[in-house]
Amino acid sequence: MPTPWKNGGGLTREIVSHSSKDDMHWRLSIADVDRDGPFSCFAGLSRILTVIEGNGMTLHADDTTLSAQPYQPLAFAGDLPVTGCLIDGPVRNFNLIFDPQHVRPSVRLYEGPQTLKLAPTDHAIHCLDGTVELSGTTLLPGDTAWITGGDIYIPDQTQIICVTF
Repeated sequence: MPTPWKNGGGLTREIVSHSSKDDMHWRLSIADVDRDGPFSCFAGLSRILTVIEGNGMTLHADDTTLSAQPYQPLAFAGDLPVTGCLIDGPVRNFNLIFDPQHVRPSVRLYEGPQTLKLAPTDHAIHCLDGTVELSGTTLLPGDTAWITGGDIYIPDQTQIICVTF
């Protein structure tokens, strides 16, 4: 279900999150960005943004410029005062916002055909294109599953994002 951005500038769809009573540990979401504008501030948190559709964004913050290119995870501080500028049209972003005091996640993209041998820790698998089978469950584009390690076969014409916690 879409929810307004913290700064009111757009909508995001939360995939899954984990919080304790008093604070957020992490959140995975997808945001559609159709215009230039400021990012919401998440003080004390970190971000990893991955453009999964569109031509990318340039992120401007004070004297820093970051380049958010398609399929290349970009890590930056959640409280960095960023203004995003679209590169030739709208984008869809896969976002991980997390508290580095609770987790140290990584985000990687994989394309088939190949077999991943994942460590016995928690992983979120998000299917971008094609289909992937996980323990008898088929993930279609846009689907996400939570797994704890093991082997994943990624068929030809399939792309996934793997978030390791």
